[in-house]
Amino acid sequence: MVPAIIFVVLLVVQAAIVMHAANVAHHVAAQGAMAAARHGSSQEQALTSISTAATSVGARMAAPPVITTTANEVTVRIWVALPRAIPVFIEQVSREVSVPRERYVAYSDR
Repeated sequence: MVPAIIFVVLLVVQAAIVMHAANVAHHVAAQGAMAAARHGSSQEQALTSISTAATSVGARMAAPPVITTTANEVTVRIWVALPRAIPVFIEQVSREVSVPRERYVAYSDR
């Protein structure tokens, strides 16, 4: 009976870790996407923003971020590594955020 209770407790802890990591991954991806979508910004600025956001929340990146830029939007995909309380659970979680690119309109064109 006791091993079953311990397993259930570990299962609940691992589920909380996964949900927290998903929120962290979304936050980091959103910060990178917003930085990359600014008018005149570069992918280096987005990578710096991703690194800063990941460090501020204590996230450990499982893979390098992927930044895709089109004429109208920027998409950032992030993979965050998870600590595991139960060995059979997933090792990483990923999130993707897309934001529209900021367009500069000259005052005379408004």
